[in-house]
Amino acid sequence: MRTWRVGTVSMGASLILLGFALFLAQWKRVEATDIFMGWWPFLLILLGLEILIYLYFTKRENTFVKYDLFSIVFIGLLGFFAIALFLLSSTGLLGEIRAAASGKMRVFQLPDARHQVAPDIKRIVLQTGPDPVVVEGSSAKSVHIFGTYQSASSHDVKKPADYVAIQLAGDTMYVIIKNLPKQRGWFYTGGELSPTVVVPAHIPLEVRGTHNEMRMAPRQLAADWTVSNASSVAVEVESSANLLVTAAVRGSLEDGNVAWKKDIETSQQETPEQPTKGSVQVGKGEHRLQLFDIEQASVQVIH
Repeated sequence: MRTWRVGTVSMGASLILLGFALFLAQWKRVEATDIFMGWWPFLLILLGLEILIYLYFTKRENTFVKYDLFSIVFIGLLGFFAIALFLLSSTGLLGEIRAAASGKMRVFQLPDARHQVAPDIKRIVLQTGPDPVVVEGSSAKSVHIFGTYQSASSHDVKKPADYVAIQLAGDTMYVIIKNLPKQRGWFYTGGELSPTVVVPAHIPLEVRGTHNEMRMAPRQLAADWTVSNASSVAVEVESSANLLVTAAVRGSLEDGNVAWKKDIETSQQETPEQPTKGSVQVGKGEHRLQLFDIEQASVQVIH
């Protein structure tokens, strides 16, 4: 008489369905975890039926039904794994794990943002985000913003309003660089902007950083500019410019291709609370670029 082992049929069915799920995942590009969570309850039903049949036949003499412990343990492990996937999916953690595992950062082009500067605008305030930014001066009478951004999705920035906001208040134009969308949860993800902001060189500019890196290229500056709250500022000055760069830094004044003329009083009385002050003059120095509340600064003169 043949002996029927409880669990053998369930194990065979589980292997067939597992192979079928993997085949569908490859062929139809379907998530294997979704298929797996769909068919594993069938295995428990089949195993339960086998156990009920075993209990029925054990009441008879000369029973031909026995347990296949290895198959039952194998099915139990599959069931435990499926229940774990179900719990992860119901709490939203499975989706975050998928996003973190499949997320690939790519570089995309920012849509150009232009805004004409009216004649009654006497000052421009640029508020940057935490990402590095490049600020350049221009003879144009408009604010032009362009650049790139790094993200896992090209849908983060579809139009200029997604990354920049421009507000007018009296005689001041406020240009605000926004942060890219960030997903908070078990896995923190977010993109990074690399914008270039071109502003009129004849209008006073105030740049308010967020402890980020900045590169200033004022070119032929015809007004006074100020930069504050930055981690580091690299200034590029044309040799034909008429500019005086002054800095008060908490860290160090780094020499580019020109040396800083340091303040004698601060160099003699340096304390942790006392900022280091210095200046670099190009031409007559009629217009001023002031740097304060920053960590370090450097100046390069472009010939």
